[in-house]
Amino acid sequence: MTVDEFFFLVYAWCEVHAVEVFAAAIALPILGTVAAMIGRGGKTDADGRLIASAVMAIALGAVVLEVLGVGIALGLKNLTLLDANLLLLLAPLVCLVGCVAGIRRVFPLNELGSVKSAFDVSAFVIACLAMMWIFSKFRGWSLIFFGSFGQLIVVGLFAAVLLWRLYKRAFGGLNHAGRTTA
Repeated sequence: MTVDEFFFLVYAWCEVHAVEVFAAAIALPILGTVAAMIGRGGKTDADGRLIASAVMAIALGAVVLEVLGVGIALGLKNLTLLDANLLLLLAPLVCLVGCVAGIRRVFPLNELGSVKSAFDVSAFVIACLAMMWIFSKFRGWSLIFFGSFGQLIVVGLFAAVLLWRLYKRAFGGLNHAGRTTA
């Protein structure tokens, strides 16, 4: 089985079960919010935080998978979104909106590890994409920089330190206070 056949097989299965997938996308935020409320009611709220973080991670993962699938369909397969099943397109977004609305009533989102990690990884990916875009504008040595060579080095060092810090924060080594962890 090729990767192409695998993608079409998974999409065909999802299209056959589109109503069930959409119902699961509605049920996950409701059940996750209720489970987080129950977990919060114990001696500590650690169980509730873990459940809320897991529910948010599932919702964020579904949206990431949808974006990747749409990117593959549009970029590699030359398909349009008009050919896609509407329920399958809306399911991850409805799930994420429901999870954010429900979990936010139980815990502040900035206290959940999955949300912090998603923000850190997103910031690193956006910074890397920005650097790739800047480097794609170079044509050999025809860099136009209005300033001195020293200023160019300072800007380059700043960009390198920013990317390194975002990398360490997203993939380990720095906690959210900016200190290194052992």
